[in-house]
Amino acid sequence: MEQGDWNREKRHQVQRERLQMTLNRAYFQVDFYRARMDALGLVPEDVTTDDAFQSLPFTTSEDLADHYPYGLFAVPLRDVVRLKIATSRDGRPIVVGFTRRDAALWQSLMVRLFAGLGIHERDIVQVAFNYSLFPGAMTFNQAAEALGATVAPSATVSARLQLQIMRDFRSTVLATTPSFALHLLDTLREEHSQGRESHDLSLKLMVLGPDAVPEILRQRLRSQLGLPVYNIYGVSEMVEPGLAGECPAQRGLHVAEEHFLVEVVHPVTGAPVPPGAEGELVITTLSAEAYPLLRYRTGDVVTLDPSPCPCGQDTVRLSSVLRRTDHRVSVRGIPVSPHRVERLVRDTEPDIQDFRLVVWTRFGLGDSLEVWTVFKVFSNESKAARLERLRSRLRRELGLGVRVVDVAPERLPQEGLTYKTVFREKIEP
Repeated sequence: MEQGDWNREKRHQVQRERLQMTLNRAYFQVDFYRARMDALGLVPEDVTTDDAFQSLPFTTSEDLADHYPYGLFAVPLRDVVRLKIATSRDGRPIVVGFTRRDAALWQSLMVRLFAGLGIHERDIVQVAFNYSLFPGAMTFNQAAEALGATVAPSATVSARLQLQIMRDFRSTVLATTPSFALHLLDTLREEHSQGRESHDLSLKLMVLGPDAVPEILRQRLRSQLGLPVYNIYGVSEMVEPGLAGECPAQRGLHVAEEHFLVEVVHPVTGAPVPPGAEGELVITTLSAEAYPLLRYRTGDVVTLDPSPCPCGQDTVRLSSVLRRTDHRVSVRGIPVSPHRVERLVRDTEPDIQDFRLVVWTRFGLGDSLEVWTVFKVFSNESKAARLERLRSRLRRELGLGVRVVDVAPERLPQEGLTYKTVFREKIEP
């Protein structure tokens, strides 16, 4: 039975039953969780109320990294059919495991999201992700095939070749990142300036992820291409994508509540916040076999809407991610931590006095990154050589081209709410 066939009372009953199963799995199979519950004098049967559940400590990204690689697995490694690499907030590796059932569940969640958007067996789905940067993109392929649609994985080919593939294959659905969707739009504009009369594409919709889609970009794509743009959500330490997604009404992202229990808490106090208030998203897995997580702090700041959606579903909905609690920013789809940049800067050039990340944005997306530096003193080595060494180190470590410039102290802009970071909008020609 699909969750759309359940009323809210039935859904909550299923959540309670599956939460007990998850608590038992975590307690009896994962030393980390058993030690935590023993310290509180709790066994899974004691967690029968919201207050008892909320007394359980949060699980953090650092906890996952501390138990790398297999310390949080709840099944023997021989039962794991897929390993997914993620990165903790402090840059350390994390490994997420999936059993055969977990992998099938992930695919079924994506199938449900695709079907809800009207994707069917007559569609041609072009999947234009960098699979090494976003391993979850493989699930787009699998879900489309499960629906009987034709899949055209186009990976990292150029925007012009992507457009040629769209025209030649008559692709009806494009799945890609928000940044690359904007790049495609730029390429179409260049074609038009060179004499092409229309975009002559067969697309009927776009599905964008894993980053949030700024509303200004959604409207730009809709106005230029005349098609709807949908966002999906996932968490790299669980299911990415597929945990939540938009419906045609586009009033938030519907959560797969029968498989995930969501909370929104104050980022500092950890106390629950009321519906509609901003807070950090906390998720508990309800169906994961290999890698159960209890009260995992995602670092994503969202709002929660429990009211019925105009589409008819009454599952709770998430807003798009408003910002990060760890100050992480995204530049061309690549996550960048200001704290990590600071460590790299000071490790490479210890006599840096101060610095700023300057993120240039277009339509709400990080488009390019500059690091403005203020040196205490310059040694006999040339300024250009030291800046080049820093630039090379940042490019190598971040996987992103970075412009590094030396500025006078008075030119260093004041940082905003994001640590050591300022945002500046690029002016469109």
